Amino acid sequence: MQEKQKENIKIYAALLLLLAIFAGSFVVVWQIKEKNKPVTASSGAEELERQVAELNKKIDDLNKAIDSAKEQVTVESSVEVSRTTKQVAGASTSKEESSSSDVGGLINLNTASLSQLDSLDGIGPTYAQRIIDYREANGDFTSIDQIKNIKGIGDKTFEKIQDQITI
Repeated sequence: MQEKQKENIKIYAALLLLLAIFAGSFVVVWQIKEKNKPVTASSGAEELERQVAELNKKIDDLNKAIDSAKEQVTVESSVEVSRTTKQVAGASTSKEESSSSDVGGLINLNTASLSQLDSLDGIGPTYAQRIIDYREANGDFTSIDQIKNIKGIGDKTFEKIQDQITI
């Protein structure tokens, strides 16, 4: 009879082992289905909006860093003075190289090109394009203070460039 009990114990152990394997397989399949479940539209949209906001912040930070680097380069290059002529390095005295939008060395906000606006302290190509876009959308500037209506150009930037611009 002991032989039969051993046989029964082995059968029960095998059944329990099969039951455990089946239960474990069920849990694994359930977990896989949960991980592969599609994200609802609202939570997916919120996540995308969060990522877009993060990327926009990074872009703004990069634009600020670029503007700061350009400002430093502009300051450093304007300090270089030719020993013999006492002119700022890179300055031109020929009339062919001067622009019709320059009045007495000032840059006219209403006629300046992208590269001329880009040459202003603290104004990079992005802000120069914004100035041109504003000018096209709203007509000519009537006051140099209106440049502060451009997104990203505030009092600090205006103070840097007010002596370099005209209308």
